[in-house]
Amino acid sequence: MKTTSKKEKTRRTTLRNHTRAHIICKPYTSGGIFRKVEGVMRNFSRNGSYIETSHPFKSGTILILRMEQYPSVPASVDSDQWPRSFCLAEVKWQQAMGDKETTRYGMGVRYLD
Repeated sequence: MKTTSKKEKTRRTTLRNHTRAHIICKPYTSGGIFRKVEGVMRNFSRNGSYIETSHPFKSGTILILRMEQYPSVPASVDSDQWPRSFCLAEVKWQQAMGDKETTRYGMGVRYLD
């Protein structure tokens, strides 16, 4: 998993809320067919989230994200900071996370308003 450096911590403008929400995503394109990819949202903020999927998406890719199942919203989270159930998001970075059984990809995404 990607570690957070001091530089990244200072760049963050909002607090991250941890979760294990099941998501479905696919690229937002005008042509071509691309099947949906299942994944897990590990944390979120009002500006974006960190997701893990079995398929890599390049930085700059616009994704359609749909939350399929959300465990619960922590009581400490203001309603304007709840995770988005359906949105467009831009992949800001991605990183392969290999283990013995499968390869997964962690991605930081920024919500597009």
